Amino acid sequence: MRDPVRLGPRYWQARYRRWPKRGASSDGYSLLVPVPGDLPVFLRLALAVCRHQDPASRLETLVVPDRVTPLVKDIVAQARPDWPGALRLQPLPVPERWVLPRLGNPGRNHASQLIAGVSHSLGTHIVLHDADLFLMSRDLHRRQFEMCRQRQLACLGISPPWDPWFAEHGRELAATWELCAQVAWLRSFPPVLHMAHQNEMFGEHHMFDTTFYPQALSDPALIAVSPTEDFVHFNYVISNYRHFVRPRTGPWPDNRFRLLLVRLLVEIFDHEGAGSYQLPSLAELGGCLGVETGPVKFPERQKGEQTYRSFRDLMGRALTGPWVDDVRRQVAAEALAPFDRFYGCEGAQLFPVVAAATGEGPVPGGSPAGG
Repeated sequence: MRDPVRLGPRYWQARYRRWPKRGASSDGYSLLVPVPGDLPVFLRLALAVCRHQDPASRLETLVVPDRVTPLVKDIVAQARPDWPGALRLQPLPVPERWVLPRLGNPGRNHASQLIAGVSHSLGTHIVLHDADLFLMSRDLHRRQFEMCRQRQLACLGISPPWDPWFAEHGRELAATWELCAQVAWLRSFPPVLHMAHQNEMFGEHHMFDTTFYPQALSDPALIAVSPTEDFVHFNYVISNYRHFVRPRTGPWPDNRFRLLLVRLLVEIFDHEGAGSYQLPSLAELGGCLGVETGPVKFPERQKGEQTYRSFRDLMGRALTGPWVDDVRRQVAAEALAPFDRFYGCEGAQLFPVVAAATGEGPVPGGSPAGG
């Protein structure tokens, strides 16, 4: 089969020109969990985190991998018996399930996963979970849905886009992570318009991320952001991994410690399968500090000190949740020790007590990591 990306926009316009027919919907939301099939650690992480969300108003959880592997099937099957509510595996349709793994394009994958999830959802709304996001409040999804429904919004996010271009033109858009959206609004636009693409607006050509073009075309009163501190998010993690595994010359610059994060998550959530990932070991990554050779190049001590401290603070907060136990926290602390020494963080507390904006502490109860 020819590569769809090489066919250009015409391929996607023809492929995603309309939505498939859909039956009657039920009041509530479908939780969509798009995950990279070749990185099962993010499926384990997503299920471990979302398991602790209040299931009220959640009709179902749809795991939408960009590729279905035997391990992905096993992980979902193992989680299903005691999952709070319905848990389904939703494969991508043909030909995307065959072609997208060859492309390695995170943007195409994410949009196709959104479209597949919306096409098969049962609720009036969807909540789109980001696989590298930790939910520090157990009712965040429920609150998003209730606010979105009560205010009759098209979509409600928890953060604005990183791209300031929209705000500079007087538009408030909602980033896709933990986005709650009306299915009727999503389906009122051709699916292709929800894909990341370049388009013209305000007399300028600009890049629109997933759902951004329909958001920008909608009545501003229907789009809202409800900021919260009840989450920890590491952006551009999977895309960094995708770029790292592509053929290249020289070390990959991990300036924001995203490859370190992936390897750390593997050790915590998928230690038994650690050897199957195309990543250096934690020991090998530690050996890359302060050297110019090796598979990965980390920032120099002074240049990277503040960035590492920020990364470390986020990691410490994320690991206060019930998805990890004390043994796994100790694994994380030992793994980061060489980086702590190099960037001057020795003696810092890795797992601080977290108080959310509502005054609540970390998510209570629950089982260890692994979902």
